[in-house]
Amino acid sequence: MNISRLVLGVFAIGLAATFYVTALGYPDKAANMPLIYSVVVALLGAAMVGQEIISTLRRRKVSVEGAATASDADPEETAVSEQEHQRKPWKAMLIFLLAAVYLYSISILGYLGATAGFMVVALSIIGHLSWRFAAIGIVLLVTLVCTVFIGFLGLPVPLLPPLLSS
Repeated sequence: MNISRLVLGVFAIGLAATFYVTALGYPDKAANMPLIYSVVVALLGAAMVGQEIISTLRRRKVSVEGAATASDADPEETAVSEQEHQRKPWKAMLIFLLAAVYLYSISILGYLGATAGFMVVALSIIGHLSWRFAAIGIVLLVTLVCTVFIGFLGLPVPLLPPLLSS
């Protein structure tokens, strides 16, 4: 059983539950999207936990039946694939923790600075993305969120740090 995936799934469910409870205190219009995102993240976390449990049960069943197991494969290839598989959940866990720091930093850096910083750090951790497309994505995300939350919903989002917005 891959404990990292299991822990990540449980952590995602806990994080989603926290955001869900927090969003219940928002005004009705503003609470809809966070509630939807919380449910989706909780479902994805539950799917990750379920997938890990089911795959573990299947592996045990196959090994009991005497079929070929991963131990029959080349040990060097197995070690490399296990290392690659182990790094991904820890990157995702790091992104979750970074998201918590991001939420706190909005009050200090303002939405624009905190979001740009979070996206740059998160995308550099994940990798495998052109910085040109990353910059386009960041600009589009910030524009979309500002349009929805400030323009349509009229929420008081601090765009700039408190020192610059005074």
